[in-house]
Amino acid sequence: MSLSVSRWFGDWRHLVEKPVSAEEVEPVVERGSIPAYPFYFLLASSTVIATFGLLANSAAVIIGAMIIAPLMSPILSMSYGVVAGKGALTMRSLLTVVTGTLLTIGIAFIFTEAIGWKLAGSEIIARMRPSLLDLGVAVAAGAAAAFAYTRPGVSSALAGIAIAVALVPPLCTVGIVMSLGHEASAEVGLAQDHLSARGPFLLYLTNIIGIVFAGSLVFFLRYYRRRLSAVAALAMIIASLIIVVPPLGIGMDNLLVRNQVHRSLTVESRALLPAEHDFRFTNLSVRIRQGSVFVRGDIVAAPGLFTRKLINALREKLSAMVTMPVILEFGIIPEMILRSTEEANVDE
Repeated sequence: MSLSVSRWFGDWRHLVEKPVSAEEVEPVVERGSIPAYPFYFLLASSTVIATFGLLANSAAVIIGAMIIAPLMSPILSMSYGVVAGKGALTMRSLLTVVTGTLLTIGIAFIFTEAIGWKLAGSEIIARMRPSLLDLGVAVAAGAAAAFAYTRPGVSSALAGIAIAVALVPPLCTVGIVMSLGHEASAEVGLAQDHLSARGPFLLYLTNIIGIVFAGSLVFFLRYYRRRLSAVAALAMIIASLIIVVPPLGIGMDNLLVRNQVHRSLTVESRALLPAEHDFRFTNLSVRIRQGSVFVRGDIVAAPGLFTRKLINALREKLSAMVTMPVILEFGIIPEMILRSTEEANVDE
């Protein structure tokens, strides 16, 4: 069968890249752990770009900051140091990560203060509520990055991995939120009751733990699976997931509730209204606070279509669906629809 396959597609076995040895990987991870000037310069540049992108609410600028952010290297070096039993490498990598973290938060805070910005856009708000989905992204990105270290031929994927895991933007959000404080909370509007640095910092911590776990697992399976000390180190890393999984689980539950409310609003409203009437929800915001779901938005509909009685019926349906108290508040935007009564004449 192999001869038949080779006849049609050619023999590519000699082209497959062989994994590099631990001795070849070590110099790479050693260089990535060094708290040197190039690391801090690139990190500072990435922080400035990400901060401006977050303040300007520009996803494209934020993506550009992720590409040049060098934080992935010391985190992977720490992953390798843990399973390889290299204490100096692990501690040096940790020092680099911690100092880089403080530098990023400080720069973001200073620039936000200097600009005097007091509004939080959707890019900032999006990093307030991490969930288990973010942990999944971090684990997959960490595994891909560690694999790229063992196969230099796929190192071109590292830029995409850096974009996927997004280490710098959550830290910049922490600095921005520390600058904004409660003064901006009223201006954030319906998307968030108040700003807190806890959410974006949890997202950053989730990314680090996810990358360390996945990177350590890859290095363990490739190089150190026969070492008892490596098994113990990997078990310790898995245990560290306990730090982030519970709050991320809560975030995931809240995300599912918000998704269900968003999806069900129109469906349940149509079930309560006559079929011939058109309407649409706009500017919807769903928040969960103190065990209740708060829904605020606008309804574009014909005058008199939505009444307090209908809103109360809709609230009861949603409360039963999500098994939580639901509070609805809508602004009604009157809409008049004009339809032509006859076909327009079109010149052939």
